[in-house]
Amino acid sequence: MSVVLTISETINGTAYADSLSGGGSGIDIGSCVNGQYAPIGVTGIVNNDGAQEIFVRHDAVTDPITDLKMFLQNYGVGTGFTYGGQVSAAADKTRWLNMGDASNSSYANNQDGLGGGLHIDMDWQVSMANQFAPARLAAQHRIFGDNGGSAAGEGRDLPSAIVMHADAMSFENSGSEVDATSPVAGIVGKSTDSTKGNRAHMKMRQFLRSDEIDGGIMMVEIVFAYSYTA
Repeated sequence: MSVVLTISETINGTAYADSLSGGGSGIDIGSCVNGQYAPIGVTGIVNNDGAQEIFVRHDAVTDPITDLKMFLQNYGVGTGFTYGGQVSAAADKTRWLNMGDASNSSYANNQDGLGGGLHIDMDWQVSMANQFAPARLAAQHRIFGDNGGSAAGEGRDLPSAIVMHADAMSFENSGSEVDATSPVAGIVGKSTDSTKGNRAHMKMRQFLRSDEIDGGIMMVEIVFAYSYTA
């Protein structure tokens, strides 16, 4: 049997379907100003407020999905949507990965303007002050393209994909979110599994260095790969 993932903004929400340039749909992170990040929350950068909330759930009723991980690919490859950015789908993927590799901010809120690329924070309970903190890199906080960029960086293809951290796993119970009691990296349980959890909940941001000179719309596909055996 096939298993379908739903990628949503809220714990039980419908799949993301923001209108994108070129006519497709997905997640629109919004615009980002040099030396900042996007999206920014209501209390602003000074409080490190703001992130794109992403919940991942599936419809398997017998067994969990395993080896859940993420990587980038050229926009339109998996969806068939038309690229609507400024340069090309291949150039955007390369740029995202190389920006991530060059990211070197000492601050979660990019106040030194040295952060760049697509960042994810795979701890659903992380505080506002600590989300995307550089001290948490290589653990819950990861950057697409880190440690090698488009040539050799993390999350550039399936073999280099970033495995979903155990701290992302939560359990939805009648609309409330609680911690999974014994979560395992890469595993999202069936709907009744409070031990491993029945959701992966992560946060995403775009960072932009203060010296970035190229603007315009950038587009890329984030692929969620997983295994399932009934």
